[in-house]
Amino acid sequence: TGADIVSIDHTIDIRKAQAILPNEVGIQGNLDPKILRDGPLDVIRQQTERILETAKGRRHIMNLGHGIEPDTPEEHAAFFVQTVQNFYRNSALN
Repeated sequence: TGADIVSIDHTIDIRKAQAILPNEVGIQGNLDPKILRDGPLDVIRQQTERILETAKGRRHIMNLGHGIEPDTPEEHAAFFVQTVQNFYRNSALN
């Protein structure tokens, strides 16, 4: 493809993107921005960790599957970042 990273939106299953793209191409995405906006926090954590777990073993930038909604609560965005950091911190310990 010539690309280093391909951004995928939340409507694309990350496993499907992994199957289509060459292994050397990383993936960016793909949490649904409405999940981040609407929560609740346990759903944000669950969906974020599901994406991170699925992306293990491949270059991956955790991000939203589209831009952040303007009315997303700041606490939700902070929780999302903390969830990603905790996931990688816990993965390094195991």
